[in-house]
Amino acid sequence: MKKICFLFLTSIILVSCGSKKAIVTDTPKVNVENAETPEAKKQHVEMFVKRVFDNAQTTKNISSKIDFRIQQGSKDISVSGKIQMRKDEVIRIQLNVPILGMEAGRLEFTKDYAMIVDRVHSQYVKGDYNEISFLKDKGLNFSTLQAIFWNELFLLGKQKVTDASLSAYEVTMGPVESILRQAYENMNCAWTTETNDGKIQRVDVTYNSKQHGNTTMGCDYEDFKLLNGKPFPNRLSLNMNSKISGKARDMKVEIKMKNISTDGNWDSFTTLSKKYKAVTAEDVLKILMNL
Repeated sequence: MKKICFLFLTSIILVSCGSKKAIVTDTPKVNVENAETPEAKKQHVEMFVKRVFDNAQTTKNISSKIDFRIQQGSKDISVSGKIQMRKDEVIRIQLNVPILGMEAGRLEFTKDYAMIVDRVHSQYVKGDYNEISFLKDKGLNFSTLQAIFWNELFLLGKQKVTDASLSAYEVTMGPVESILRQAYENMNCAWTTETNDGKIQRVDVTYNSKQHGNTTMGCDYEDFKLLNGKPFPNRLSLNMNSKISGKARDMKVEIKMKNISTDGNWDSFTTLSKKYKAVTAEDVLKILMNL
């Protein structure tokens, strides 16, 4: 139980990324190969980026039971849990102790803070994104994480993507796959999409920290199903490479959602009792390095 909880905390620090209706979109499909002039090609590319943008979900709430798997070195642990996301408010992942089914810990991201709760040992880490060094050093904030979990584009240095900002992406069109790229200061992002319908299949993020070197993360999206008439992936596979205490760390996290709901009958924020003790992410890492 102890190692499961600690491995959960490790993954958070490294990350810290059934309707039968037809898909509804106002953006037509793109066939850039038929564009004869540079201006026509430009227009087709703009239409394509708009199509990717229009695939974003319009629902406010997403919640689901999940199968959660962590692989790091010789460790390979699978647990059950739950994910709850409320647009522009919170991303929450709860993980359970195997067999017993009780909650072992949770991760909660909001616009104002990130929090890791260790239910087993009644302790937690909480702070804004600049206070938790492992989030700050990896260039992670709420807007970026939300877009990754919601299978959407994000715009580096901005809080949200709008129609007016779609020209910020560099686009390479292909017959099957097309890639959107964006760079900002010391971060680079690339979205691999399906040319036919604009679904985001994968996002790759590279962040260069003067203190910790490069952090890379890739997220693959699979098992798309319609949610409110738009495609949404029911499986996320995150591959991460980063450094903790000068040591390179590779990790894979897989989240498989089951029976997604758009019900909003749940609280946005976690309230902890006085029995929980505040610790730092650095304190947790010291324990992890001794396992």
